[in-house]
Amino acid sequence: MIYAIDRDAIVNEVYLGRYSLARGVLPPGIMAFNPKLTGYRYDPQKARELLAQAGYPGGRGLPPIQIWSGVKLEKLLQEHELIKKYLAAVGVEAQFHYETNWPTFSAELAQNKFPVFLYAWFADVPHPDNFLFLLFYSRSPRNFTGYSNPTVDDLLVQAKRETELPRQMDLYRQAEAMILDDAPIIPVWHYTYERLFQPYVRSVEVNGLGDPYIPFKKIWLEKRARP
Repeated sequence: MIYAIDRDAIVNEVYLGRYSLARGVLPPGIMAFNPKLTGYRYDPQKARELLAQAGYPGGRGLPPIQIWSGVKLEKLLQEHELIKKYLAAVGVEAQFHYETNWPTFSAELAQNKFPVFLYAWFADVPHPDNFLFLLFYSRSPRNFTGYSNPTVDDLLVQAKRETELPRQMDLYRQAEAMILDDAPIIPVWHYTYERLFQPYVRSVEVNGLGDPYIPFKKIWLEKRARP
């Protein structure tokens, strides 16, 4: 599936290039972000070859892939249509389902009721642990994919205990690279946070975690001379 979907086209066609293509799990600007990661490329021929190796040449005999989403916004619906188109091009039928009541979606997600699902993750703190450990450590309650790799578990635990920052970041990078190679998820895009301020609003420190993290005590307004 990850070879079949042109994620770069999704970013450009649906979101007009506003968001950044996700080649990995960690977003740009966070510690341990690795700009050298390339992830899986768009390669529909490779997808067809893997389908055939799995016993489904041309997708024959493969049941439809059931994909669940908790959001049904216009742009996301366009994204879902493109995903269906790209998968269909290699012989995979995808069927989207929607549960827009978030408490219900969240509960059913925790109960492993969704074979494939779309999920956005916003970190609570700007640290790689808040992405990698929470989402991919085998015993994490937020590991909704059921991903389990003992080597990744060891790396993430080591990173938690490491006191030397460069070594800690290296451990997180190793773990992320292994997670991407195993492909329990298909990274699509990183959200872009944008805000506009009047030119007389000074010392604004925009934070990627959102408005609640902008330190308002540092902001001051520049006095304008009267005409």
